[in-house]
Amino acid sequence: MRFGYPRLALVVLLAGLLTACGFHLRRPPELPAEMGAIYIMSGPGDDPTLLRDLRRTLETGSSRVVDDATHATALLHIIQVSRYSTLLAVSNTGVPLEYKATYQVQFSLLVGNSMLIEPQTLVLSRTYNYNISDALGNQEQEQGLYSTMASDMAQRITSRIQAAAKAALPPATAAPAPATRAPRG
Repeated sequence: MRFGYPRLALVVLLAGLLTACGFHLRRPPELPAEMGAIYIMSGPGDDPTLLRDLRRTLETGSSRVVDDATHATALLHIIQVSRYSTLLAVSNTGVPLEYKATYQVQFSLLVGNSMLIEPQTLVLSRTYNYNISDALGNQEQEQGLYSTMASDMAQRITSRIQAAAKAALPPATAAPAPATRAPRG
């Protein structure tokens, strides 16, 4: 297969544009040593997709998710997960046309004996068109939206954890300041 000059130039230009606009692949969070072992505490009704994605995004080279709270240095508490849909629009004959699916998570983070993130709630929502003649398709569409929102929510929670850790905890790789000599004189 021949890869012509115009096509090569286009690929190089596209790569340059992506890097110039700040595009970069998602990297794992950089968490301090105090968060080396994270325990995710959740209730029986929590979303398994959210828990799986949280575990995957929080496990990095510097931290891991543990299955026993006694071995944890940080506790991520998923207090509540709510999923619900709301009717947004109906036709002039009263037929539903559009719904909004909402995914809400309340969580907190305890590192050692310090509450790093007080209980807070994050909310995501997506709208979808409702087809009166395809009830199963509507249900599958709604479940797909909840699954996608759970993955997005895991990323948002991880970002909040990383930002809170960066603001409150000392960097894990901070080198001591070099010694300086006093001026002679």
